[in-house]
Amino acid sequence: MARPAASPEQRAEQRGLIRRAAAEIHAEKGIAGISARAVAVRAGVSTGTIYRYFGSLQELMRSFWTEPVAKANETLEAAARAHPDPLTRIEALLTTYADFAHTNPEVYRGAFLFVRPESLGSPDAEPLDALPFHRLLCDAIREAQIAGQVRREDADEMAQLLWAGLHGALSLPIHIDLYAVAPSETLAPAMIRGLIRSITA
Repeated sequence: MARPAASPEQRAEQRGLIRRAAAEIHAEKGIAGISARAVAVRAGVSTGTIYRYFGSLQELMRSFWTEPVAKANETLEAAARAHPDPLTRIEALLTTYADFAHTNPEVYRGAFLFVRPESLGSPDAEPLDALPFHRLLCDAIREAQIAGQVRREDADEMAQLLWAGLHGALSLPIHIDLYAVAPSETLAPAMIRGLIRSITA
């Protein structure tokens, strides 16, 4: 006789159990320590159960950051709405992104500084417009170009360059901690000022 289907509450509980097991392994051994078998043993389930609740290990790891990143996206949307002037909005978006990295260091490291081991393979690339930060930056850049505040270049490329510059200022002190690099709390605001100057018409 077939087992009755799990209720939504039971499914949520099982997903949470698997996610907690993976998070514990991640905290102890890093991303390289996460395997379907290791998570299954820690959670007390079969490896098949893991793939029934998470389509892949990549999906399982992304689930660590889903809620905090969703909240960050809401904060970015609010920052965009609060600044009708497009050039001011660009600066506000960059500052809000940096503030998120500083107030949520573990989430930022996991979600944005994740270096995927080769064993996990490459995911299918999603369009950049699916990312609120990129979309909001592009919208503000286009509006600023129409207002004559920002140079008329490809808005998508400009948004990526702004993001890359800020990301570098946030990640350099983490990745190059062997040397006396200035802290990101110092680098990020200076980088934002420089980036704004670099795009201003």
